[in-house]
Amino acid sequence: MGKFEPSVLIVGAGGAGIAAATRLLERGFRNLTILEAENRIGGRIHSVRRGTNVLDYGAQWVHGKENNFIYDMASKYGLIEIEQHKENELYFKSSGEPVPKDVSDRVIDTLYTLLEDVHSLQTFSGSLGAYYDNVFFDAVRAGKFSDIDQRTCYQLYQFFIKYHNTYNATDTLHEVSGAGLLEFEDNQDEFLINWKNRGFRTLLDLLMRKLPEQNGPPIPVEEYIKFNHVIKSIKWKARSEDRPETPDHHRVSVTCSNGATFSATHLILTVSLGVLQDMHTVWFDPPLPDPKRNAIEGLYIGTIDKMFLEFDEPFWPQDNSWHGFGLLWEPNDLEQLRHDGRQWLESVCAFFVPDRTERLLVAWIYGHDARVMEALPEPTVIDGLMYLLRKFLPHFLVPAAPRWFSRSRWYSNPHFRGSYSSRSMKSDAMRATAAELAEPLTAVRDHVPIVQFAGEASHPQFYSTVQGAVASGWREADRLIDLYRTQATSGTTTLEKKMPSLIGKL
Repeated sequence: MGKFEPSVLIVGAGGAGIAAATRLLERGFRNLTILEAENRIGGRIHSVRRGTNVLDYGAQWVHGKENNFIYDMASKYGLIEIEQHKENELYFKSSGEPVPKDVSDRVIDTLYTLLEDVHSLQTFSGSLGAYYDNVFFDAVRAGKFSDIDQRTCYQLYQFFIKYHNTYNATDTLHEVSGAGLLEFEDNQDEFLINWKNRGFRTLLDLLMRKLPEQNGPPIPVEEYIKFNHVIKSIKWKARSEDRPETPDHHRVSVTCSNGATFSATHLILTVSLGVLQDMHTVWFDPPLPDPKRNAIEGLYIGTIDKMFLEFDEPFWPQDNSWHGFGLLWEPNDLEQLRHDGRQWLESVCAFFVPDRTERLLVAWIYGHDARVMEALPEPTVIDGLMYLLRKFLPHFLVPAAPRWFSRSRWYSNPHFRGSYSSRSMKSDAMRATAAELAEPLTAVRDHVPIVQFAGEASHPQFYSTVQGAVASGWREADRLIDLYRTQATSGTTTLEKKMPSLIGKL
């Protein structure tokens, strides 16, 4: 009988899938196939070169230096730098009036200082939105902003809420779990660490050892990828009638919409939580067990999008004093916006000038209005954004239109169905956890993992981040590496005795 090598299918060539594949290939697993629905690698890492600029439609910054292996990997080769935007945050009202910087700094810094009391959040049973409201209005009643115009103060607080909706990819902070947010391990001493105009795609090159500075040969992951393969069904065998010593020993079979079928010993599923929520009742035969369904349906995934505007020449100051601005709405202007049927523009949080780019503004939008924007015709979106620029910056020479426009559409793309995950009040009520999402489906007889789950939503501490996605891919690859190393060492089963070709490489 021939030597046995476990076959592994990976669905998704994003951060988690590439991390799992590189780990397995490094350890000698060669019976490997990666199925990717898109025509590119990266998933929600999507860096595109545009002239001298690199645009990140998805993940953009490395968040934090402490306890962040992505920062460690990238800084080793001088690939990243810290941006200094916080010192230059500017705000404009819809009347065109700029907010004095000392006023905006005072309100925003006070809010962050008040919110540093983690203990009070630990004992808070409501939503994050309710918690923030309590903190803000308590501060107002305590007179902390008594010398600041109250309308301006409230407008800055409304921006603060929009910023955090954008940051958490949520429709409203009133659906975000206050205590659940504390699951996230926040080591983000620096929020904006960029890739020096190389794009977040550089991380994939690091994982595949494609940089000339790295030691050792590249890991040929792309040789194992089948692009444009969209999953149609997943059949897995919790109870197998196959004899354990059967060389092919397939326990899971994946059929794609193009008719191709792939069978394997193990499946590592790295699709987004949004895709799982849409497709798990369609894909799985037999259906998923209740705890897995509960995790998928109970965890939250939201939407944020970017809209890129490139101009012939920048119309904003070309020095370090200007990196974009936050939008503060006057009540009457906001009422008119809604009356005109342009209410989706209300959720455009800010316009931003990315470091190391030229002639480029990026507008950020979140939640329900982001999903509305994705469905609008491109000229309508451009017209709306130019309306905002002219309204908030009347003293700038804003052009009639950009020379080029592009946008992300993370929700409407059926291969993603959202941007990233968080913890909601529904998650709390359903007791849905990342740990349950990460739990593999195993065989009844020998408890060998058949279907494994990876992706940022499955990481308990670093959900919503590329760091969490990569770590989850490594976790599932290590689960298989440890399984076969342990079995080969103990010699307790028939299956692993057929594996000398693999075990010698572990």
